Amino acid sequence: MKIILLLALRFIQPCEDDSTSNKVISLPTEKIVPVFTADTRANRLSFQRNFDENSYTASMGGIFPLVNMNRGKLKSQLSTAGSTYLTLLRYDNSGSVRNVDFFVDLLFDIKLSKNWIMRLGTSHTSQHLSDDAIIAGSLFKNFAKDYHQVMAVYQSKKHGILGYGGIEYIYNFKTNEDLSNNVLLHVGFEHYPFFTHKKWIKNMYYAGDIKLRQELNFAHTANFQLGYKISYNNKRAMRIAYDYTEGVNEIGYYQPQNRNFSHLGIYLDF
Repeated sequence: MKIILLLALRFIQPCEDDSTSNKVISLPTEKIVPVFTADTRANRLSFQRNFDENSYTASMGGIFPLVNMNRGKLKSQLSTAGSTYLTLLRYDNSGSVRNVDFFVDLLFDIKLSKNWIMRLGTSHTSQHLSDDAIIAGSLFKNFAKDYHQVMAVYQSKKHGILGYGGIEYIYNFKTNEDLSNNVLLHVGFEHYPFFTHKKWIKNMYYAGDIKLRQELNFAHTANFQLGYKISYNNKRAMRIAYDYTEGVNEIGYYQPQNRNFSHLGIYLDF
């Protein structure tokens, strides 16, 4: 966190030889890096119907830019992000909450060129069974981790493509055992194959996201998404998408168990 804040302050400091190129904008409305839509734990609002069981997954959150900092030709953005994910199980005329998972991030994005962006971040997640699940007899399990991330992002609006890849260093990771000092590899993409068309079909896209976890011998979680995006001024968007997820369960309590399933959802990117 200190490194990110120091870099942000460095960008804010005036540049003597070209002070006119320095600009600080508070609370910008547009993100330098868009949401990674196929990441099943992206910071966003969402509601999904799961088809492997009678359940729903919902999330509340988002990415909130705090300040844009321009220094010469370099542009950067400091953001905070957070979200809560939960699973709602449905029964006859009733329901219960299975898990509640929390995520919080401090992100610093640096636009290196027209297409390339570097993301630095520090993050925390804690994932828990709900009271309903514990009352039903599930055993308590701790799951909390703190980590730093470095990502490279490539975005070409000319070709309708977004790609990203990076690494998370998990310096503090506690479950029923200490799993600290492991890494997670993270890659993904989003592509609009009909983006040159002028009709509604231009908003059709497909995307993928893959995570490899060192503590599980680099076992993977993969999600593939096919969807339609409705965008508002390129700043806000609503997506309707069908996903197929396979590999290690994203819910921390159930790792290292696998879960292969499809789900249909509505996603709001603000």
